[in-house]
Amino acid sequence: MNKDKIAIIIVFIIIGLISFKHIKEHKELSENQSYTEGKISDYYYIGAKTYIKYIFYVDRKKYTGEERVYPFKCENGIYGCVGKTIKVFYSSKNPNNNEIDLGDYNKYRPNKIRFFKINN
Repeated sequence: MNKDKIAIIIVFIIIGLISFKHIKEHKELSENQSYTEGKISDYYYIGAKTYIKYIFYVDRKKYTGEERVYPFKCENGIYGCVGKTIKVFYSSKNPNNNEIDLGDYNKYRPNKIRFFKINN
């Protein structure tokens, strides 16, 4: 085999491993789903991309999450709805595996495809 073929095979293996990890996390979240309320704590840019940061508590332990979003304002004019209470879905086995529900503002989450059903 030449170096180009080996490089292509390595790239496909890496993509496969990343995809497997992503699907495994979503499966775990689906099978061990719990939810709580959280709060959007920050709205910021990294380069040309916009993010929101949120916090939530599970068994009195604080967790934080981060979500890439398109720029948006809430109906009250605040960018990224900072301070707004949101629903956070998390794995009861690993709360670091979590996902937020922005309600009417989910349309500002790029390429967000849920691989699990929300049970609420």
